[in-house]
Amino acid sequence: MKKIQAIIRTSKFDQVRDGLHKIGVEFFIFYEVKGVTFQNEQKGTYRGISIIDSAGSIPRRVIEVVIPKEDADDVINTIKKFAYTGEVGDGKIFVSTVDEAIRISLG
Repeated sequence: MKKIQAIIRTSKFDQVRDGLHKIGVEFFIFYEVKGVTFQNEQKGTYRGISIIDSAGSIPRRVIEVVIPKEDADDVINTIKKFAYTGEVGDGKIFVSTVDEAIRISLG
């Protein structure tokens, strides 16, 4: 099994959710996060003092899904397709192996 964790723009969440539903993903979790980037910082001077103005915190949404490994490419491609804007900050996808999953309701 694979665990896919995607950090995406909050504005793209509905499109990604609908895309995952269309390929048969029945359940995933999501939560709000904030990140900080120094990639787009602006450097300058004010009254002779060097200053750095970073973009500050950036709201994002994290999606996590655990699926059979044979479905991983479809899920990854769907997230990439619907989260893409072509601009810096579209997000990241992390893939890890899940060795075991235990359903609590079945004991």
